[in-house]
Parts: sequence; C-alpha cells; structure tokens
Amino acid sequence: MHELLKMRRVKCFLCLIFLWFPSVTLENLDKNYAMSIYDLGELLNYNQVLVNHLEDYADKLQQRVDLISFGPCSFVEITKEKMTQAKGIDSDPLSSFPLLRHMQYDWPNILWHLEQRLGEAQATIISLLHSGLPTAKDLDETLNGLYRIQMIYNLNGSAMSRGLLMGVQHNYSLTPFEGYTIAKYLAEGGDYGGAKDWISVALDLYLADGGNWDLYEQQGLSSDSLYELYVEVLDNLSEDKEVPLAMMTEAIKRYPENHKLERALTRLEMSNRIGEEQETQKQEADDLSTYFRCCSRECRRGSRLYCLYNTTARAFLRLAPLKMELLSLEPYVVLYHDVLSDREMFVLKSLAKNDLVRAVTYNETEKKHSEDSHRTTKAGWLNPRHKIIRRMGILTEDMTNLDLEGSEEFQVLNYGIGGHYAPHVDYFEVSDPYLPDRIATLLFYLSDVPLGGATFFPMIDLSVIPKKGTVLMWYNLDHRGQGMETTFHSACPVVVGSRWVMTKWINQPPQLFRRPCLREHTEKKVA
Repeated sequence: MHELLKMRRVKCFLCLIFLWFPSVTLENLDKNYAMSIYDLGELLNYNQVLVNHLEDYADKLQQRVDLISFGPCSFVEITKEKMTQAKGIDSDPLSSFPLLRHMQYDWPNILWHLEQRLGEAQATIISLLHSGLPTAKDLDETLNGLYRIQMIYNLNGSAMSRGLLMGVQHNYSLTPFEGYTIAKYLAEGGDYGGAKDWISVALDLYLADGGNWDLYEQQGLSSDSLYELYVEVLDNLSEDKEVPLAMMTEAIKRYPENHKLERALTRLEMSNRIGEEQETQKQEADDLSTYFRCCSRECRRGSRLYCLYNTTARAFLRLAPLKMELLSLEPYVVLYHDVLSDREMFVLKSLAKNDLVRAVTYNETEKKHSEDSHRTTKAGWLNPRHKIIRRMGILTEDMTNLDLEGSEEFQVLNYGIGGHYAPHVDYFEVSDPYLPDRIATLLFYLSDVPLGGATFFPMIDLSVIPKKGTVLMWYNLDHRGQGMETTFHSACPVVVGSRWVMTKWINQPPQLFRRPCLREHTEKKVA
C-alpha cells in the first residue's frame, strides 16, 4: 500500500511538471497547423516529446519482461535444487532458508509488479499534450492543400508518392496509409477520378510491402479496406459494373479467408441484379492551362517594358536609387529589386513568428472578419514603433511617394501546405464611407520559393515568382478612386518551400496632393 501511494504521488508530480512547461499548456487549441509551414516545425518538436514518452513506456515494458523472464529461470533452479536436497531439509535447517525467503518474498514481489498498471503515468502526460495535436480540420485542410497542388500543377499521384514534383526529385516517399487517406478524402468529396489515382498508388505500395502487412493491420489499414474503397471508386466511375466485380473477385482469390471482401462482392452482385446503378459522377475541370503555366514560371505580357533606376519619387533616391522593373502600365505594376537585406528579412520574420494566427478576410456584407477556406496562410501584425518597422515605412514612402498616414500596419504572412490565396482584389468592392479604400498594395518577398508560390494577375497574364529582397507594388484604384478589375490576383499554391511575405496596404484619403485626379475629358455635344 505504501509503495502504491508513492507511485501515485510520483504521477501527480509528473503531471504538475508537464503542466508547467509552456509547450504543453492547454492554450494550443485550434492551432491551424496546415496554415503555416513555420508552425509545422513546432509540430515536429511536439511529436518528439510524444515519442520520448512512448519510448519511456517501452523501456518500462522491457523491464517488466526482463523481470518476469529472469524470475522463472531462477525459480526453476531453486526448485530443482531443493527437490534434489529434499531428504536433507529436515537434517539441515539452514538449507531451507533460501526456499522460505524465496516463497515469502519473491512471489509477492512478482505479484506486486503484475498488479501495477504500466503506462498510466505516460498516458496521463500524453492526454495533457493531446490538446496540441492536429485536429480533423487540420488534416482536411492539409488534404485540400495537397489536392490543390496536384490540380494546379497537373501532377499525378504516383509521382507525388515517390517525391517527384514537377521534374524535381525530393527526399521523401509516401506509405499506403497516406495514399489511402488521400483517396478516401477525395472519394468522400465526390472526386472519384482523383480517388482512383490515389487508391491505385496505395494498393501498389501495399502489395509491394508484404513484409509489413501485419503491422499495417495492427495500425488499422487492412487489405479489405483498400479493396473496398477501390471497388467503390470504380463502381462510381464505370458504367460497366463488370470491372469492379472482376476486381473484387481477384481480391478474394488473393485473400480467400477475408469475409469482408466476400460481403462487399455480394453487395455488388445484388446491386447489378436489381439495377441500382449509381450515376457516373464526372467533374468537369476548368481550363487550368494558363493558370498552370503562369504559376509554374513567370509570365510577362509587355515587350516594351523596361528596367531603370528610380531617382525621382523622393529626394533621397538621388543618393540611393532603387532598381525598378516596370511590369505593367495598365494597371500600374512594378517590381523593386534588392530592396531588403538578409538581416532585415530575418528580423521581420522573427518579429512575426510568435504572433502568427490564421489570416481572415473581411466580409463586406456581414461587416466582419472570418476564416476563408480560399486563404491558407497565417499572419502577424508588426509593431509600428519598432525601429525596423519605422524604417520600412520610410522605405515604402520612397518607393511609392504616397502618404502612409492612417494606412494599415505592416503584416507578415507565412503560407501553409499548398498555401495559396484564391483570386481576389485588394480594394473594397462595396462602397462604405467609413472604410477607407486601398489605393495601392506592396508585397515584400521575405523568402525564395523553390516551387510554386507565384503572385499571378490572370487578367493581364502576369506572374511574379517570389525572390527574397524584392518588393512588388501595384495600384488598386484608378485616378478617379475606382477599383480596377485588372488587379484581380492570386497567390499560387506553394509546392516546395516556405512562402514568407510582408504586405502593406496604403489608404486613399491622405493622397489628395500626392496622387491628384486626372481631368475627365468630355466631348461637347453638337446641337
């Protein structure tokens, strides 16, 4: 009883210790891991903590096994020895002492160990950590990001599972678990064409790894679950029901003792007999050729555009001119090169990392901010009083010759798995006298992106691949203060890398004398 009380006190003490650590507090709810590549690094650390506790549990199990394995061997030796000396026990009382000690002490000790609930302390700690684990929502958003990458960049599941992305080989590979999870997600969403691609990948990986089938079974992935999903996908794709029937029949030949497969075959046969043919579902994909082309490489529309040193926007630029590349005249879009230093970009990202939260969009109808499934990123607003942020403000005025008074603060964003921002405009499409509109947008690129992540203006066939240290700037409003539809733009999905950007939206009201309106030329009507 005393030992049991001591164990309970130790467990409570461990719980208090782990509640004290900031990394395992209950504040980790709704982390939105899929929204930021940076936060995935935190998830790796979190996983290591869990693995450490699991290894601790395995060590204790091994100690239990060693104790029980050693015990019977020594007990057998004692028994054999005393059996051979049985006649001498009465005549030699000292020789009976080991037997008495063994029977009175060793067996109760073994009984005590058998009664202990191993893993209870680890289970308690892991349950405390559970609040910081990814949720079903995180997994769905990750799957959606992967599907977006596959569709936009025209990738096939087999190549993706081997780490081959857009002709570049990467150091990773997927298992049957990942293939099955993606296929199930797509099938539940009605995309049976995409599901067929991934369930085929999952089956190929599973059949090629026969040595681990028992392990897959223990972890919840069985052959019947793979084949049942495969048949469901084929059943929804093919008007010829003999195809899934043949597939299921072949599966039963492989696994004759699998009763679940037999039941699935029976359901298919009954469906054919009573004519319950499901309607073939076809998803008509939009023409993504232009989108794919301009997200994969830079698109440039104009042939008469040029680069120059900007020395006229502000007086200071005569001493330190900016390298400016003119990308479009209507709308006006320019790219400034070599604006930020590596140190400045490092500091800007560091300032935002601790405050990254899921980015939201403003709903003009409901007059509030809310989550948007078309914007997969996390953002953090920067303190305007920080020295480097004040410098960014001066630099922005140098580049634009616009007044930043009353404008929104600088915001740093980090994109997640397949991170993107669907096509949108930065100006407010609904007129609101209490909501100053955004005359211009600046996008500071704080990192390179090896694959994907371009800023794309589909209406003018223009895209810009992120290059750290550059700044993209464009006007959202024309000279009359009206929004220009040609500024419709998007952030292409990130395939490889981490897309870090900083945004600055400049408001229109303070620009009365910085960007005056043009005269409206009208022709006089002749009576």
